[in-house]
Amino acid sequence: MRSGQGKRKLSGKYIRGRGVLGKKMLAMHIVDDAFEIVEKKTGRNPIQVLVMAIQNAGPREDTTRIKRGGVYYTVSVDVAPLKKVDESLKNLALAAFQGSFNTKTSASEALAKEMVSAASEESASFSVNRRDEVERIAKASR
Repeated sequence: MRSGQGKRKLSGKYIRGRGVLGKKMLAMHIVDDAFEIVEKKTGRNPIQVLVMAIQNAGPREDTTRIKRGGVYYTVSVDVAPLKKVDESLKNLALAAFQGSFNTKTSASEALAKEMVSAASEESASFSVNRRDEVERIAKASR
């Protein structure tokens, strides 16, 4: 895990390995194709759809473990804005990967579908369901 300022850079956060092992050009082409699909489907600006999807997919509360008297407790905490963006991007990417894995659906189609459903807060969206699950667990540990 990176430390310091390198930990906060979103560009290289989810690339596995070191150096130039990540396929950035492939990821950029997938995102470009997904933006074109979103614009054809909805007729809206795809960047605005992505921003709305990130806002809707980010959790507001999360849990953390606190040690008190030799016993660990789970405590509900508010999520920092940067972590909220990171979590929602991670969930959007994970949903796109799961939607395109072992199916005829391409990665760009799966990403576009997830962005549109997360932007409109549909219950079919993986990232919105993941956010609701995290917030439900945090509410239970108040």
